[in-house]
Amino acid sequence: MLLGPWSYRLHGWLLHFLGRDGAAYAAYQEAFRHTPGAATAACLGYLAARLERLEDAEAWYASAASLAPERGEHHFNLGYVRDRLGRPRQAIAAFHAALHLNPQLDRAWYGKGLAHATLGEHEAAATALEKAVELQPMNGIAYYHLGMAYHHAGRHQESERIARRLAAFEPRLARQLMRDGEHPQLLSLVAHLEA
Repeated sequence: MLLGPWSYRLHGWLLHFLGRDGAAYAAYQEAFRHTPGAATAACLGYLAARLERLEDAEAWYASAASLAPERGEHHFNLGYVRDRLGRPRQAIAAFHAALHLNPQLDRAWYGKGLAHATLGEHEAAATALEKAVELQPMNGIAYYHLGMAYHHAGRHQESERIARRLAAFEPRLARQLMRDGEHPQLLSLVAHLEA
């Protein structure tokens, strides 16, 4: 027998732990019905995203951000889902809100950069991705996207610099950037990958 509203959350957590995300989602919905809260809404957003119910995930993350507007991660998650829904402008707004609350949230800088790139705003993408790699200097995929943003913005020397930097710790991504960013003269830096 369940003892209180908190038990629905516990039940949801246990079901998720056991890999039963659909049942966990229903338990968290019941928990939210009894006691609406940002943490429960965020759990529902996460489960909805895992279940590929992105519209529901967006609604739950928006609810979490509304219930706890001071929590940057709720805005970040909202931006992530909006980006997956193909709404880059709305994603940028959510990432911006997350960064206003926590400027050190490297994932939000990364997401903002990708959303700007989707819109063809390559200078803005580069600015955001520069911050992402500053905060996470070993994030190879962020470096790759920064190199491509530079390439599309016509900043070829910067793109080449990123390809050289990437070759030092992520040679496969460096090779991809050298090809995609049209730096064939640098492929010798990663020639050992061809073998």
